[in-house]
Amino acid sequence: MPTGPAIPEVRAGRAWIRSTWKAAAPGASLVSLALAPASWLYGLVTRVRNLAFDRGRLATRRAPIRVVSVGNLAVGGTGKTPFSAWVAAELARRGHRPAILHGGYAEDEPDLHRRWSPETPVIVGRDRLAGAVRAARMGATVAILDDGFQHRRLARDLDIVLVAAETWDRPRHLLPRGPWREPPASLARADVVIVTRKSADADTAGRVAAALKAGAPGRPRCVAALRPAGWQQPPGDARGSRPDGPCVAVAGIAEPESFLANARAAGADIAVAFLFGDHHRYTPEDAARIVNEAAGRRIVTTEKDATKLVALLPDADLWALRQEVRIEAGAAALGELLDGIGK
Repeated sequence: MPTGPAIPEVRAGRAWIRSTWKAAAPGASLVSLALAPASWLYGLVTRVRNLAFDRGRLATRRAPIRVVSVGNLAVGGTGKTPFSAWVAAELARRGHRPAILHGGYAEDEPDLHRRWSPETPVIVGRDRLAGAVRAARMGATVAILDDGFQHRRLARDLDIVLVAAETWDRPRHLLPRGPWREPPASLARADVVIVTRKSADADTAGRVAAALKAGAPGRPRCVAALRPAGWQQPPGDARGSRPDGPCVAVAGIAEPESFLANARAAGADIAVAFLFGDHHRYTPEDAARIVNEAAGRRIVTTEKDATKLVALLPDADLWALRQEVRIEAGAAALGELLDGIGK
């Protein structure tokens, strides 16, 4: 996908953390090296915890309904939220009554689920088992865990793990030195691995899928594209055109570069980009800076950010880029797994 000329960026909030992680090759950053001991300790705790679950020393509980987990190995950027919504729609099409369970660490994603799937209950809370029990009482037949791979206390019938094609070739340091929650070897717990791509091309995604064979032997590996699906005026009115003239982009997501590439591919002429940390809570001061920079120009953003910006920018010409999920490889295998839920 063409990226065009460089876009001037204003990084704020926690966006600098991502910049540090991307430059975390050995010896490349004193900050990265300083975080290495904490990363090693985090990895040790993670291994001990997983081993305790594997050997039954930590209990796994089963919900009264089927459970499908959509998760990943790294912090953000793989498309868990839109893919969870896609799974909910696919299961509903198969006759299930799905509910979506969210951990509650951010308000923007549950809001998106409610807007995307108004007929689907969205239950927010850190106790996913309690959430699944509540979903069953509401009449759901299957609970979908948005970001559930590390939540091992709740047994699941299908574990879907997403890996972003855009970030696979970066250093795979564990938190806090890098964005990885678990190493690639943890993919052995997955039932299916989905390589997602936003700005990466199909060849890159295919190469990553092939590389995952060692980490997930015998598991189906699929490729899913998260592609631009048109522009909308928040909170959800579709626009029949693209934003004309130079625009100011605003993104508070894990991988804002993918959004910028997709926004440009969808016709936005981005003059400057405000990049914030993932799940950024916008303030009136942020809004004032954005409006001042825009100076009457259109503002383009993600659907997730739009849920928060619409109240702070009531008079701005705000455009949100919609995304759609398209399975490009492994559709038959994934379909069989979804067909097997409830059998």
